[in-house]
Amino acid sequence: MVALRAMAADVVAGEIARLEGRLPGLDERQREEVAQTVRRVVDKLLHAPTVRIKQLAAEPGGAGYADALRTLFDLDPETVASVSRADVTDADIKNRGRV
Repeated sequence: MVALRAMAADVVAGEIARLEGRLPGLDERQREEVAQTVRRVVDKLLHAPTVRIKQLAAEPGGAGYADALRTLFDLDPETVASVSRADVTDADIKNRGRV
């Protein structure tokens, strides 16, 4: 799920940059609040699927789930392979998705 969170972080960053261009009058505090809100929404939407795909990937035949995820979201196969790495914690995954 590192790849999915990284993709989501890129989308968030792009949308925040777009918002700054459309609303240049936002002060720094407002801009950061909007950015943090968007990141929280993305984190909440991705949390359950992230946990579940890690569980499924650890089961026999779990590689199929990682392949499906890669196909659905057009993710880099090298990064998707990291889903089954035992040394990646939920906190690591969550933090990598931050912008």
